[in-house]
Amino acid sequence: MSKFSNYMEVYFVRLPYFFYITTLLFIFFSGIFFFIKVPDDFNFIISNHTNAIFFTFLQAIVATFFSSLLGFIFSLILYLSGKNQRLISAFLNFCFILPVIFVSFGIIFFYSSNGVLSKLFNLLSIDYELKIFSFIGIIYVTSYFNIAFNANFFFRKLVNLPENYIKILKSNNITFLTAVRLQFRKYLFQGYRSILILTLIFCASNFTILYLLSGSPHLVTIELSIYQSIIFNADLYSGITLGIIQLMLMLMLASLIMFNQTYEQSLNVNKSSTIMLSNNFFVSLGFYLIAIYFLIPFLILIKGLLNFNSQLFLSPSFIDSIINSLMISFLSVSLAVLISLSTLFVYRSFLERNSKFHKLIFISISILLFIPSLTLSSVIFYLNFNLNFIFSNFLIVSIINSFFITPIIFVFLSSKFIQNYFHEHRHSVLFNISPLIRIFKIDIPKIKNELILIISAIFVLSLGDLTSVTIFNDSSFQTIPLFISQLYNNYKYDDAFFILSIFISFLFLIMYLPSRLLNKNA
Repeated sequence: MSKFSNYMEVYFVRLPYFFYITTLLFIFFSGIFFFIKVPDDFNFIISNHTNAIFFTFLQAIVATFFSSLLGFIFSLILYLSGKNQRLISAFLNFCFILPVIFVSFGIIFFYSSNGVLSKLFNLLSIDYELKIFSFIGIIYVTSYFNIAFNANFFFRKLVNLPENYIKILKSNNITFLTAVRLQFRKYLFQGYRSILILTLIFCASNFTILYLLSGSPHLVTIELSIYQSIIFNADLYSGITLGIIQLMLMLMLASLIMFNQTYEQSLNVNKSSTIMLSNNFFVSLGFYLIAIYFLIPFLILIKGLLNFNSQLFLSPSFIDSIINSLMISFLSVSLAVLISLSTLFVYRSFLERNSKFHKLIFISISILLFIPSLTLSSVIFYLNFNLNFIFSNFLIVSIINSFFITPIIFVFLSSKFIQNYFHEHRHSVLFNISPLIRIFKIDIPKIKNELILIISAIFVLSLGDLTSVTIFNDSSFQTIPLFISQLYNNYKYDDAFFILSIFISFLFLIMYLPSRLLNKNA
């Protein structure tokens, strides 16, 4: 192969990454330009939204506290119960990627004044009142996802405890909780700073939860203020300004871990020696209480499936929303995979040269883990409005979604991808294998299983997204989450719960079938 053709292949492989970075830089500087164009109104906007800024971090800090504390406690109980480790880890992962609309409506269905719990208390002639459309409801739903996120971190740490640790405990009759308190703390909390800050960022960027559960004008976050400014008040400047403010705040938090590549890169657990306390009453009780906690939202599936509506199931609105959701997710995932693989190639090429620029590549791709989706959506809305882009809402939403799922794929695959480099680099150089052949014939087959798993996960994430769609929504364009939300807002609760049940069952199949297929082929 000639040097010219080899060079062209390298350029072609790198092209998606440069498209990604160029687009992000264009959006970023457009936002900054808009932000500084009318600086006189800045103080006025800040003073008008002080409560929103305060409440954003108040609820984020409270939710992070409960997520961290309960995540740690839950992981200990789940580990000590001696139950199936892989099943528990898979379920915690599934809970984390569940659509927010499902968990929110599931919790509303159970805890609301007309919900399951209220009816149970009425049967017992006990007064019950829990305002789920309140601060408590917001914290509950926000914590639900992040408890699973934190619990899975600690759970993987526990199941991967070195075998000699377990042997020392057993031989010296040291209780496990004592060992955790005295000896294992450093091991268990190693790398947790990144998880803690990510949790805080996730809790601060919970637009969909506020969109569904905020029942008071005082329960408004920065993201909800951005949405209200753009959609209801037609005030683009306030929306973009608040978006830039939130971006700066999130990047300040992200800077604490951005240069420290300590993200968890695997969703799997390894088999190890386990200290089983399954006969312990309190551990067993704790396990079942945790199971009830995580399974409560799933009760809505029973309600939904019992209210089967064939007319609604075959309605054009439902079919159109399914087609739109599937097409958006397919395009988003395809773009994200393409950009991720291109970025991995660029990342690896700098490693081959022993260049320190590989850290810059890592930061440039993973930075979107910390950027709120609504902030990016608001800037793109401004560009689309003022520059008269010819792109449809369908394409814009797909591109936005792809930008936010790209870092997830990259971080998840980077460890295995780079590991393969050390194994195959010498052979590639020896036989002068071209970049394209190396990627498609060597690299991708090596990470095939991981790629399939992460694609199924991000496909679920993309299908359940309600953030960018709310900004670019119009009468001719809706997705399944938006369709469900509209049914609920029109007081068609049974229809909303039915569609939601069908939707979640479909998402479960997307997650289950690939993992089942891979286990059979293993």
